[in-house]
Amino acid sequence: MKQSNIFLAIILVCSFFTSCTKEDKIEPIVIVQTPLVEYSYSPEEVRAEQEINFNAKFLTGSSVITSWNWSFGDAAESTSNKQNAVFTYAEEGTYTVTLTATDADNETMLVSKEITVLEALQGALEANVVWSFTTETEISNNNDGSSSPVIDNEGVVYYLESFAVADSKLIAVNDLGTSVTEKWQAELGYNLRNAPAIDLDGNIYIGAWHANGLRKIKATDGSQLWEAATNSGISNSTTAIDANGNTYFGTRSEGIQSWDTNGALRWAYNSPVSGARYYISPVLSEDGSTLYASITGGQFFAINTADGTLKWSNVVEFSGDTTGSSFSLDADGTVYFTTTEEVVAVTDNGATGSVKWRYTTTGANSSGVVVDNSGKAYVGSASGLISLNIADGTENWTYDAIAVEESVPAIDSEGNIYSGTNDGRLVILNPLGELVKELNLTNGTVHSPTIADNGSVYVEAYGDTMITLFKIEVKTSEGPLNSYWPMKGKNRYNRAF
Repeated sequence: MKQSNIFLAIILVCSFFTSCTKEDKIEPIVIVQTPLVEYSYSPEEVRAEQEINFNAKFLTGSSVITSWNWSFGDAAESTSNKQNAVFTYAEEGTYTVTLTATDADNETMLVSKEITVLEALQGALEANVVWSFTTETEISNNNDGSSSPVIDNEGVVYYLESFAVADSKLIAVNDLGTSVTEKWQAELGYNLRNAPAIDLDGNIYIGAWHANGLRKIKATDGSQLWEAATNSGISNSTTAIDANGNTYFGTRSEGIQSWDTNGALRWAYNSPVSGARYYISPVLSEDGSTLYASITGGQFFAINTADGTLKWSNVVEFSGDTTGSSFSLDADGTVYFTTTEEVVAVTDNGATGSVKWRYTTTGANSSGVVVDNSGKAYVGSASGLISLNIADGTENWTYDAIAVEESVPAIDSEGNIYSGTNDGRLVILNPLGELVKELNLTNGTVHSPTIADNGSVYVEAYGDTMITLFKIEVKTSEGPLNSYWPMKGKNRYNRAF
């Protein structure tokens, strides 16, 4: 009998009609713990030459497992002794995968499942994590608007650890190829809830949840160059930067504002709608003359960047809330934005704006639309990663990769689409919606990927109360797709211009 796993519950049983005496026997009830385990695997559609993630877990009441053993059922009799294993089948077929869990008393439990492996996809993608970096700082939460790294011309990567004032830092790291070193940390003393953007001189703009919202940061050492008296904090609105270095962003309550490169206010536009909020990342037209933005209450408008006046005689109304939305454009000037209820495409007619199409979905507001060169758009949502026809908004396909915290997709030079998920994955799909690679990065949320000019992908993940930055090397990618809007903020600078 397993003495180390015995719980003795002593129950005294006495006659209903007589009192207990010393002769009454005490009978022990013995409860023996044994291994109780289960496993899952992903992706659900398994293909040859593609990594499969096998994840084992304890069930309630299990004894403590001291060893794991996987048998993958292939001809080579491949095995693994890790709790969470990764395996690739060379050929299609049906395989029996058996997990054996053993505890300290050598008690075992076996779990077997048959897995059907489909034929390999043509052009299977080789993509692997090269390094990961974290300061190991615990943060109290993670704001979805802040989670998008940027890359300067020297290859330095900047990202945020952010939520409360005590948590928020701007981090700079040097990518050394196969390794990484910290360049500096800037504890700026304010709450950061939007992503950084790099200007033409290589300096960094970041918005603060503070009355003096906009800050300009020196890239060489993280020191503050100046702060703008915006009279209202900045939430999810990442700064757009034009060719002259002028900045544009939305505030919590003091409208859309534009400041020049020296920290002087150019103009501010505030909607006549009472209590208007501007929790969005605006975009600039190709010639820089127009800024597209919205208020959270259902109105979309265009602003003349020269003086902050309204360009259109009308406002475009929409359903839902745009909090967290990252606006984008197509080569023909179509503007795209996302809400809690729909994806909307808007045409700028010059004096007016009009809806080109609407696509109904839920939870897309913390994502944004990216476009390829073949008439397709991609957007994350609570339903998954969605492919749409940019001509009319009809759906091509939806893939099960739920993103209800910020994850704007990105498209590489080969047309592959990258999307973070709320269950810790970075998925990579081809334009047909077929999974070509899946990376399990964390137990939390994977955010918006940024593709460098050499094809490397940088992405933040929030899990175990920490932010981790990952570098992923993709063998076939030569950079972002040469389309008008291939990722959040249009480019690795996140300028939205």
